[in-house]
Amino acid sequence: MKSSISPTLDGLLDLAQHDGADIRPTLLRVITDGYMQNVMPTPQDERQYTQLAMRLLEQADIAARAAVAVRLAHHPAAPRAIIQLLARDVLEVAEPVLRHSSRLTPADCEAIAKECGPFHGAIIAERGRTPAPNNLAVTPPLPSPDIHASRASELCELFFAADSPERRLILLNLEYAIPQPGEAHAVAFADVWRFEMAALRHQSEAVLRELQHALGISNRIALRIVNDELGEPIVAAAKAMNMPAEALQRVLLFVNPKIGQSVERVYELATLYNEISMDAARRLIAIFRAADVAEQPSSRRTPPTWHHTVESARRALSEIARQPVAQRDRRDFGATG
Repeated sequence: MKSSISPTLDGLLDLAQHDGADIRPTLLRVITDGYMQNVMPTPQDERQYTQLAMRLLEQADIAARAAVAVRLAHHPAAPRAIIQLLARDVLEVAEPVLRHSSRLTPADCEAIAKECGPFHGAIIAERGRTPAPNNLAVTPPLPSPDIHASRASELCELFFAADSPERRLILLNLEYAIPQPGEAHAVAFADVWRFEMAALRHQSEAVLRELQHALGISNRIALRIVNDELGEPIVAAAKAMNMPAEALQRVLLFVNPKIGQSVERVYELATLYNEISMDAARRLIAIFRAADVAEQPSSRRTPPTWHHTVESARRALSEIARQPVAQRDRRDFGATG
C-alpha cells in the first residue's frame, strides 16, 4: 500500500506520527478542506486524497472522522471509497453521509442498511428530508459599515490609541454604536486555516498576506493588527473570521512575541474573544477597511491548488514536528487550562 503513494504523501504520514505527537487530525482536516476547494478535482487529486485520507481515517478518533463526514457529505466530488467507509461507521460519523451524500446510490444504501442494521437503515429512510446546512464552507458575511472614510479613519486611530480596558469597552459596544451595514465580505474556512498555518510556521509575510486575503484589508492595516503589542486587533480579526477559540490561542502564542511570551496575556485575550460578538468584530474590521480604502487590494488571490495545499500541509506539519516538546506544550495551553 505504502509503495503506491507518492513520496510527498508518505512524508506527510511520517510527520503525522512524529515523536509521539498525534497531529493526524490536523493533517486530515487540512487535506480534506484542500481537496474540497476543487469543485471538479482531477483523477490524480482524488486518488492522492483517497490514499492518504483512508490511512489517516483508520487510526483517527470518532471526532476527527465525524468532522470529515460533515465536510464531505455535501461535496459532489467526494471520493466514493471515502463515502462508503464513512457511511458504514458508527452513527455519529455515518449520519451526515447517509442523509446527504449524493455519492451513495440506491444500491449502496440498500447494502449499507442490510450490513449495518436498523439504525443506519432508519437514517437512510429519511434521506433528502433534512435540508443541508449552509454554513459548512463559508462563515457568515463580514459587513462593511456605511461610514465616511474620514470618520472611519478617526475611529480606527481612536481604537489603536486606546489601552486594553478602553478597547474592550469599544468592542463590547461597537455593534450598538455603528448601524448595520449592507456590503458583505465572505470569509472561507480555508482562509482561516491558511492564516493559522502561516502563524504556526512563523512566516511573517504569509501571515500578512493571508490576513489581507481573508479580511479584504490593506498590507498597512494587516501589519498594524499583527504588530500591535496589546493584542486586541488580532482577537477582533480572529473573531471576524470565525476562527475556533483554540486556534486563536495557538496564533496568539506565535504571531507576536510580545503577546506570546505572557501566558497571562494570552488568557486575557482568549477571555475577550469569548466576550465580544462576531458582529462587533466585523464592524471594527470594516472600519479598518473604510479607513484605508486607497490601499485596499484590487483583487483576490487565486485559491491554491490541491497540490499546493498538500505541500503547505507538509511544510506546516514538518515545522510543528521539529518544535521542542516544551514549545508544543505551550500550544496546548488552551486545551489544558
